[in-house]
Amino acid sequence: MRLPRSAALPPSARPAWRRYLPLTLLVLAAYLLYLPLTSYPRLVYDAELYWFISIYFHKVGSLSLLHFHDAMRGYVWPLLLLPARVAQFYSGLPPLAFTRLLGALSAAGGFGLLGPLLWQAVVDPAPLSGPRRLAFAALGFGFWRDHFNFPLTDFPALWALGLGLLLLFRRPGQLGAALGAGICLAAATNMRPIYLAAVPLFLALQWVLLPTGLGTGRRVGAVAALLLGGALVLGPQLLINQRHFGQATPLVLAQDANIAPGTLYRFKLLRGLKFQKYETSIGADYPQSVLFFFDPAGRRFVEQQRIREFGSTAEYARLVWQNPGFFAGLYLRRLFNGLDVQYPTPYIQRVYTPTWSLAALNYSVWFAAALVLWHRRHGVRRAQLLALAVLLLPCLLVLPTDVECRYLLPLHLLLYALVCFGWPAAWRPGLLPWRQLGLIGTGYALFLVLCFAASTATQAQLEYGGRSLRGQRLAPARP
Repeated sequence: MRLPRSAALPPSARPAWRRYLPLTLLVLAAYLLYLPLTSYPRLVYDAELYWFISIYFHKVGSLSLLHFHDAMRGYVWPLLLLPARVAQFYSGLPPLAFTRLLGALSAAGGFGLLGPLLWQAVVDPAPLSGPRRLAFAALGFGFWRDHFNFPLTDFPALWALGLGLLLLFRRPGQLGAALGAGICLAAATNMRPIYLAAVPLFLALQWVLLPTGLGTGRRVGAVAALLLGGALVLGPQLLINQRHFGQATPLVLAQDANIAPGTLYRFKLLRGLKFQKYETSIGADYPQSVLFFFDPAGRRFVEQQRIREFGSTAEYARLVWQNPGFFAGLYLRRLFNGLDVQYPTPYIQRVYTPTWSLAALNYSVWFAAALVLWHRRHGVRRAQLLALAVLLLPCLLVLPTDVECRYLLPLHLLLYALVCFGWPAAWRPGLLPWRQLGLIGTGYALFLVLCFAASTATQAQLEYGGRSLRGQRLAPARP
């Protein structure tokens, strides 16, 4: 009797996703156990809004994509939430019960499967060991675990972009893979419009990855399949914009009631000059929902230049060209603060709580990632550079704005992957010379001191009511 193919193959020869499935299920179980233990009473702010607008597809007893009518957000994520929204409505269970399930599935798929598979496809095809994959999932849990309570777009959009990259690398030239990659890319841009910056690089990457022996017809067909996949996703958005807003564009309008159309990014550029970071609070120990950490140098610059608003991004670019030193320092501060995770949640329940242990772990990851990056600085292929650019260019475009840590999510996860997947096996204390260990230890200690000093300087700029608190605590908000 012939054995099934999976049974006939040794474990090392089986598809990677099957080898990675047990740990993925472990990650899923960990989140399913943990998330209900968190003390969030309900959905709030953007999370609540995404849950609410998912019902827009239902109107007057009918269900249609064209019923969706939100000018600020794309339809893709609300559509994916719709089945859970309907189940919640008929079951009477709280929305968090469903968003936590969706979050656990998202975390397991991203940290357990997609991240390791993408590393194998782009960087090194060698199978990743269980401890390395577990370490990657553990870092994701340590820094972002409470995000998976809420139906926000940050992780789903990144997973969609990552899946598109995986399809390009694993099945270059195949029409089905190209179609799927186009769908994933368009879905990512619909959920997070900042990923539009990655589209030209994504197309260039597809062309570079096409096999050299592939005929012209197949090459054109692969590109056409990718574009068709994008059109399948963006076509409904075009019809929605035409029907409800009179605009013939397949892109998310990103229009807010308080901001003129087409000016959202310019508005955030101005805020990025004044504020170097912000967080969102739902706790009682701080009297407002947003924590603004202002930038003294940036505010002086705004006052000196008498900036009221930016009429165009070209106007902002001219300022950067004329003041390169100032903007270089500003962007470095934004980069540091965008990576400086102080809370594992998008909605802080206690502002005044010790965060030094999480910060120390974060800075340690940076230091370790820098060591790995230096070790791997040679022999980077063109396709790898393009894949890196696809992930990091959107991060670069948010640096001039008022940064929130989740805006740099691709960079965060890249650092975790460098440490967990790229750390050389030979780099163990027993195998390194004592002198080399001493130099690394000294550099690490100095790096920690500098990072804590920079973070403390930012925390001292917490502002409330137009004035800096400079580290002072406010009285708890009244109920």
